[in-house]
Amino acid sequence: MSDQDRRARLIRALEYRQIFDDRLDRIERQVPFDSVHDVDTSESVELWELPQGDQLQVGRDARYSPTPVRTVRHVLGQCDVKHEDMTFVDVGCGKGRVLLQATEFPFRRIVGVEASETLCDIARANVEKASATLEGCDRIDVVHADATRFDVPDDAGLFYFYEPFSTEVSSAVLERIEDSVRRHPRPVVLCFTGRGQPDGQAGEHDTPPVAAAAAEIRPRWKRIGTVSSPDAVFYDSLLYAYEDHGSFEAQAVPDS
Repeated sequence: MSDQDRRARLIRALEYRQIFDDRLDRIERQVPFDSVHDVDTSESVELWELPQGDQLQVGRDARYSPTPVRTVRHVLGQCDVKHEDMTFVDVGCGKGRVLLQATEFPFRRIVGVEASETLCDIARANVEKASATLEGCDRIDVVHADATRFDVPDDAGLFYFYEPFSTEVSSAVLERIEDSVRRHPRPVVLCFTGRGQPDGQAGEHDTPPVAAAAAEIRPRWKRIGTVSSPDAVFYDSLLYAYEDHGSFEAQAVPDS
């Protein structure tokens, strides 16, 4: 690729990123979250803005950007799981917005995994502040860890991914989840939200979630549905269930 082509691609990516952020700002204004709960989850954070930025890799890890409130509420409600029987895990939880919204459902526990210590601190502060307005915050645990080394809880049954990192890293995370299920057999559902980091190279309708590609290439995972976002097509979610050759039959979720 020539220098001119690289510059043109960078310009397209920056232009698309601005369009993406402007749209997110409009969505955020429609359904306020931070002001209601006195938390800090709306502001996006680039990798290089973090004190540990030199330990994170562009392409391997993604910047922090919040999932819109309506999207999270809708997709968690559409996942056909027995919330009270399982732990919910947000892989790459960032500032903890999804963790806070998960308190609306009767999960046993709610766990967020985040590689950035700075974002972990923000997430924990948000949980503490939100406890004044949200019931169930005492079920939340924010874990500072590389997701590829995270000890998967024995009862973890719903995993949420909002484009946290590359397909290669996602595959390593799924391997750990598979190991956990083999040790402690149980139904498991993966929820992949978001259609890849915005780069302006393809239309949002044509771009599948980057992290979900790991589930597509691993034989134990079966796609069971798509949940359309009420906010924008970028935030559509793909759902996958773990198949153990008949040990249980996952309940398919119709496209919505």
